[in-house]
Amino acid sequence: MFTLLASISGFVPIFSQITQATAQKAVQLVTKKLKADKSCKKELGTLTKINQVLGYGSPKANVIAVRFEASFNKPSTIKGTDRGIMRGQVKASIAEDSGKIITCSVFRDLGWGRTWDMKV
Repeated sequence: MFTLLASISGFVPIFSQITQATAQKAVQLVTKKLKADKSCKKELGTLTKINQVLGYGSPKANVIAVRFEASFNKPSTIKGTDRGIMRGQVKASIAEDSGKIITCSVFRDLGWGRTWDMKV
């Protein structure tokens, strides 16, 4: 009945349920890649911590989407000064079967600043 109702009404059925454990693994994978990425360190600084997971799900079959807030610390080139902590929103899509990152973007200053995109 649900499938018939979904097809008649135009709703797209859910492809798969993403568990919290699966989403946590995806967040850890993205975090690991961001910490290792040299262009991320140069542009944003070193990822110091995950502040909050904002959401996760499966927008398409075999894709895990996660969004979370993270803190980045970028030291200054002038000794004794520091930029401090920049909080950014990380939005990433991961292939569920291979664990490969499809897209990853960091929105600076909670979306009010520039966007940095990871080269995948």
